Amino acid sequence: MSAATDGTFWSFTLDLYGKPGVAPALIGLQDRLGLDVNMLLYCCWSGAGARVLSRDDLKAVEAVAEPWQSEVVRPLRTLRRRLRGGFGAMPADRVAAYRKRINELEIEGEHIAQNAMGEPPRGERLPGTSTAAAVAANLKGYLKLRHAPVDAPERADLTTILRACCPDATADEINASFV
Repeated sequence: MSAATDGTFWSFTLDLYGKPGVAPALIGLQDRLGLDVNMLLYCCWSGAGARVLSRDDLKAVEAVAEPWQSEVVRPLRTLRRRLRGGFGAMPADRVAAYRKRINELEIEGEHIAQNAMGEPPRGERLPGTSTAAAVAANLKGYLKLRHAPVDAPERADLTTILRACCPDATADEINASFV
């Protein structure tokens, strides 16, 4: 994946996802808590734009993405993961090539979802709110909406994401974000 700098949600995603530790942190939160990676990224994108999302904002964005995610993207992901390492007596090279095409479809599905989620941008710009505070507030709001627990592994993943999203944030801002 390569990043562009056109200010779109997708470009932001490509940039953030490519930073060290971010992909495993996002996927860890997805796999452990059933969170939607696109929603986590949306929280970051909004916060990076100094927009703080209300519960209604989060619900509205999730309502746009969830049907597509559950009916299209997640089944592709499940199939792609199922084919990891081959499939019985099927030719391994053909299965690997097929899995690669499924991965491309899954990524395109994520892109379609993000285009719909990002228009129009939601959230309120709050004067005096730092980017790190806005990102952290958005992530905490999404976790609360999903009733997701924040234990040590989740705090570590959220901190990794926040640091990558807000490299200029102070250690105090980062450390105080998910306690």
